[in-house]
Amino acid sequence: MNTSANRWTPHWAIHPGEHLRECIESHGLSTEDFARRVEMPVAIVDAIIAGQHPITLDIAMRIDRTLGIMPELWFVLQARWLRHQETFQVSA
Repeated sequence: MNTSANRWTPHWAIHPGEHLRECIESHGLSTEDFARRVEMPVAIVDAIIAGQHPITLDIAMRIDRTLGIMPELWFVLQARWLRHQETFQVSA
């Protein structure tokens, strides 16, 4: 039986931008090259990689066209990140 009492839930998450950085690097691209290919400002790509900007539907579609990584992956990663932030973020 899988209940919340016996299900492991990590208290950490990785912003999808970290995964994007790894994908960009694995394709041998710089962030500038990637930004040019997806037709986005370098500042937005840098903000995504830094975990300061979400991966939206439009961005996920651009990643798919450029790197061939299906948008659904980015939706799941972004949703997990947002859920983690909502669940574990401590109020200041």
